[in-house]
Amino acid sequence: MSDKHVHIDWIPVSGPPGSWNKDELIEHVKTGMKIELCTLPLYFCALYSIKEDDSQWASSARMHILSVAEQEMLHLALAGNMLRSLDGAQTLYNREFMPTYPSKILFDEVDMELQPANKANLECFLRIEAPYMPQPKLPTPEPMFPHFIPKYRSIGQFYKELEIGIKQVAQTDPNLFSHNYEMQFTGDEFFDSKMTVIRDEATALQALETIVAQGEGNIGVPDSHYAIFVELYQQRQKWQTVDYIVAPATEKYRNKNDVAYKASAACSLLSLAVDASYCYLLQTIDLCWKEENPARRPLLFRNLHRLMIEILSPCAHTLVKQKLPSGKYAAPCFEFYPPAAGAKPLTPKELFKNLTLELETAKKAAEAANETDTIEAIKKILFCTKGLDPPHDECN
Repeated sequence: MSDKHVHIDWIPVSGPPGSWNKDELIEHVKTGMKIELCTLPLYFCALYSIKEDDSQWASSARMHILSVAEQEMLHLALAGNMLRSLDGAQTLYNREFMPTYPSKILFDEVDMELQPANKANLECFLRIEAPYMPQPKLPTPEPMFPHFIPKYRSIGQFYKELEIGIKQVAQTDPNLFSHNYEMQFTGDEFFDSKMTVIRDEATALQALETIVAQGEGNIGVPDSHYAIFVELYQQRQKWQTVDYIVAPATEKYRNKNDVAYKASAACSLLSLAVDASYCYLLQTIDLCWKEENPARRPLLFRNLHRLMIEILSPCAHTLVKQKLPSGKYAAPCFEFYPPAAGAKPLTPKELFKNLTLELETAKKAAEAANETDTIEAIKKILFCTKGLDPPHDECN
């Protein structure tokens, strides 16, 4: 297996190429993976902010945002399958590839901020998921610079051009999507019939259609992300959200020797645990695209499901209950772990060890502050980590 297309200093594409070829397709698919990865922390952060109560709308809002986040995971997996079928590769657990917040999402220039499910944030989600409207074709004079490459103006336009590129390159290369079937996500492993193993032009276009229809979609598609966020925006006043800190960052939660911090000393450590579990999740996805041994793949997917449901989610839910001296609450940051500047990615065993260490230390801090609810929550998470079996480091 060749990883020749992995880039350390990754740069997204900015516009359609002068002529499509396999290398251009690979770089466009990597950019598609980046787009899908950008949205996951945004939607997770909004999901965790909705307060649990007896309100039907609070439960409904959480369910709808979770469904969108799950579909973004599906889209990321489909884009990764397409990349592997092209014999390309891109590591998600990569400081340069992981998105940072606050920033702007590619092409649409929508602000990406880790904020609660409030009106302003839902407006951002609507802009991200807005259907693509092609610009009307008007008669124009010959361009002064005919070789100029126009920039993408939206995510929808990006995916439309990618479809054109797939069709053009496949015409002259019948073996374009003929690689690494055994390393792709399958429906038996992830998302059932919605998952597509990409083997040819038809399955590549099928995967792209799933991404576009569920994501940008069309105004008439009732279950598209845009339609879901329209409904949530209209009903926003019917649930309460946690009042998050502005521009959350794990560094902001560190003990500043302020007496007020002693009441929530576990906050910084819980934030580090969220970062570590998120990076471990991304690393596990990376391993799924590298592992071809059918006997070892079930272990990776078992870890993947446990990380999402039993580790990352409860860890983040515990974090957002931590009140800061400002009166606002902590929010998950989804940062690269380990946090030290210039730190390199850890092996699976090292990352697992550090995750459990952050949780153990957070539990001790909560015990010192006599934070009973936090102690019990962390105990449950630690118990669930015992079900994880870190892969051998040679898989990394």
